Amino acid sequence: MYEITIPKMGMDTTEVEILKWKVKVGDKVKKDDSIVEIEFEKATADVESDIEGIVEEILFKEGEIVKVGSVICRINDN
Repeated sequence: MYEITIPKMGMDTTEVEILKWKVKVGDKVKKDDSIVEIEFEKATADVESDIEGIVEEILFKEGEIVKVGSVICRINDN
């Protein structure tokens, strides 16, 4: 099981908002696929998958505030 985390987006960024999930549980993703859109410091960015596999779990809902480094999604890479 592989865990996707919120990356550090800037020197002062400590949390981000989940704007829009681009995948759902059960979806197959490939390496570099965009999985979620986030907002930080008045900018938006996509978090991409580092791995190919099946989305097993999404841990936060759209609109939730998440700390940098938090696990947001789990992907089964078997």
